[in-house]
Amino acid sequence: MKCPVCKDQVMSSKPLEANLSAHACGQCSGKWIASFQYWKWKDISGKSLLSSCAGSEDSLPVEDRTQAKLCPECGHFLRRFPVGEGLGFGLDHCGNCGGTWFDANEWESLKSRGLHDDVHKIFSEVWQNRIRSEEHAAAIETFYKEKFGEEGYRKAKDLKAWIDTHPNNVELRAFLGL
Repeated sequence: MKCPVCKDQVMSSKPLEANLSAHACGQCSGKWIASFQYWKWKDISGKSLLSSCAGSEDSLPVEDRTQAKLCPECGHFLRRFPVGEGLGFGLDHCGNCGGTWFDANEWESLKSRGLHDDVHKIFSEVWQNRIRSEEHAAAIETFYKEKFGEEGYRKAKDLKAWIDTHPNNVELRAFLGL
């Protein structure tokens, strides 16, 4: 099996976790987890994973390689899915065979946040819609901060919150022409 990043580099099988083997590239340190390996590991591990790893948010250097990649198992293009949760990288997933590519330290970064045992959820429509919504809200906030300045934005947010919770908010909006 050849590395989807290094192209000609042959990956070797190595244990990633107890009962979970992956194919690893010795050159770029990326890892390929076949779908059946991941699901077998999830079945064996159960829910005990969350309590043993969650909470630590050590920042590991991740080199998110965003170029197009081909699945090392079936040759289909991998699709990139942003992870969110404060992590600035995405995972590459094969929609055909279900395998997942992890660039160097991506698995470890997910594990440090207790997300490694729910990788399959990252590829769901619900997860991706939440990320898009968060990105949209952040873009709007950035836009208004640039328009009003930090202080003006804070004051506008405070005023909006006050109006929204005021018992006569309908009349306040009418008075202000909102």
